[in-house]
Amino acid sequence: MRAKQQLWTSVILLALSASALAHDLSSGNIWKEDDLAFEFIGQVKNSPPAGPGLPATSVQYGYLSHITGLPDSKIFAAGAAKDETTARYTFYNDAVRLSLTKHGNLRIVTRVGTTTIYYQKNPHGDLTTPDPNSFRDGTPVLTTTWRHQVVFDATDTAGYFFVNFFHKVTGSVTFTSIEGDAVRLALPRQKYRMSLVGSNDPAGLVDGKFAGVATRIGD
Repeated sequence: MRAKQQLWTSVILLALSASALAHDLSSGNIWKEDDLAFEFIGQVKNSPPAGPGLPATSVQYGYLSHITGLPDSKIFAAGAAKDETTARYTFYNDAVRLSLTKHGNLRIVTRVGTTTIYYQKNPHGDLTTPDPNSFRDGTPVLTTTWRHQVVFDATDTAGYFFVNFFHKVTGSVTFTSIEGDAVRLALPRQKYRMSLVGSNDPAGLVDGKFAGVATRIGD
C-alpha cells in the first residue's frame, strides 16, 4: 500500500513539474546556441550629423515576427492580423556611424549602437505614419550593444542593402506575459548575430524597410 502511495506521489509530482515547465520559459533562456532565435521586420531612418564634429546617426525599429520557443499566439494579440499593430515584442535601435567606405560601386557603412526589445501588453506599433516611439513604450526586457556592417550598391535604384549585426546581451529580465508565463529571452553576455535584407521605402518616409533573422552564437 505504501509503495502504491509513493508511486502516486511521484506521478503527481511529475505532472506538477511538467505543468510548471509549460508555464516557465525563464530557465536559462529560450534561445539555444547555434539555433534560430527570432525573425524580425522593421525600418530605418538615418540622420546627418547634428552639428560639427558629431557623427551621423540612425534609428531602426520594428517587431519580432517569430520567436523560437513561443507560439504565435503568445507573440501576437489574438483575433487580428499578425503585424506590427498586434506584435507583443518590439525593438528599437540607436546607432552612430563610424565610417563610410567606397569600394567601386559598393558602399560600406559601419555603425555601433544599442538595441532594446520591449514586451507590449497593448500592442500598437505604427510603421505607416510612422511612429518610432510606438515601438519603445512597452516594458524593456532585453538590451544589447552591437556593431554592424551595411553593404549596398550605389548604382542600384531599388536601394537594396545587406546588414550583419553582432550583438552582446547587456541586460535581461524575467517578466510575466499576459498569459501568465514567466519569460526570459536571453542571459547577460550571450551573443547573437542578426542578418537582414532591405530596400527603399516606396513612400519615401524612411530610408529603408527590412526583414531578417537572428541566431544565437557562441559565448
